[in-house]
Amino acid sequence: MHDSISFLPCFTDPDADPLTISAEVAHHQKVYVTTSVSGETVTLHGASEHRLLPVTVTATDPAGLVAAEEVEVTIRGLHDLTVLAAGPDSQTVGDGIFRLYARIANIGESVAKISTWTVRLSSDSVITIADSIYDPGFVAYNMPVGDGGPLQIEFGYHDDPGKPYFGWCGESATPEYNVANNCSKGLRVVFPDSTAEGPRHSSPSGSHEVIVRRFPARKSVWRRNDSR
Repeated sequence: MHDSISFLPCFTDPDADPLTISAEVAHHQKVYVTTSVSGETVTLHGASEHRLLPVTVTATDPAGLVAAEEVEVTIRGLHDLTVLAAGPDSQTVGDGIFRLYARIANIGESVAKISTWTVRLSSDSVITIADSIYDPGFVAYNMPVGDGGPLQIEFGYHDDPGKPYFGWCGESATPEYNVANNCSKGLRVVFPDSTAEGPRHSSPSGSHEVIVRRFPARKSVWRRNDSR
């Protein structure tokens, strides 16, 4: 689940002779990064996290003359935020209150340093990060590999938002391996007319019951995101 990147090195021949490109890393560093070359394109393949690895790219002309350039690369392991489950599938607001649940995880190969878990609002059952945010949710720091936990928010006395589907989405501050699984399915919430009798223009974060499981390794710090 580590990344690869391709680039064209910057070499020119004054006689316009064709150049042969090669790329090498030190033998002991091949556990972190390997290289491949196709024509003039160099591709670096990350294998394990490491900072500032030197890679030597060489151009050779038909007469055997060479020019070399060294580039430094950083190999970053990739995390993968996902919503494993969410519910309930459908509920009717009673006494102005409704609850949303989710089980989240990092199923990638590296720690997710900063991730934000929001509740989104949609007019259909497909939830994406392009949907509007109904509640800013939670921020997680240093979410371990293969770990996660349950989330729950209770909303109290809110106006009908005019769209029937809610969902959970995770967003990372840094690139991740797969963003297709970052959001839950749509959760239907029905607002009967009686809920409109509650206070108008109330903040979506006005009344919450928050439950977040601590990670066993205690390497993660969670906080409620009330930074609006």
